[in-house]
Amino acid sequence: MKIEQYDFPDDLFYILRDPGHVWIRRKSESIIQLGIDDYASKRAGKIEFVRTMKEGQRVKKNQIIGTYESGKWVGQIRAPIAGIIIEKNDQLRKTPDLINTDAYGEGWILLIEGSDIENKLIEDIEIVPAGEKLENYIRRRISEE
Repeated sequence: MKIEQYDFPDDLFYILRDPGHVWIRRKSESIIQLGIDDYASKRAGKIEFVRTMKEGQRVKKNQIIGTYESGKWVGQIRAPIAGIIIEKNDQLRKTPDLINTDAYGEGWILLIEGSDIENKLIEDIEIVPAGEKLENYIRRRISEE
């Protein structure tokens, strides 16, 4: 899905609550991958630092689990589900701007393991697939710029 100059792959879920702009990819029945969407990666400018909680740490839903920073922006990353951080993208230490150049691929940030992932994603009204709700949210954000 394309909304103006921003791309949102159809196979992902997106968080609409603030601070939003986090995408979610189901890797398995119990693991999700997180990253920053194209809108935030372009609006932030060149990402210079990414900080996250450590692997093995237990997280609660909506807990701040990381930040990403550019010269003009500090964005927060909140956990969309409760679980355990099982992997972080070590490439981001040396090349944090992978978030800018490949937000949905090499620029991923964390893997979280949890239970009942599918139902948790579907039941949360602020987590949506690509579609009308996402488009309305992004268009509202664009109008606020």
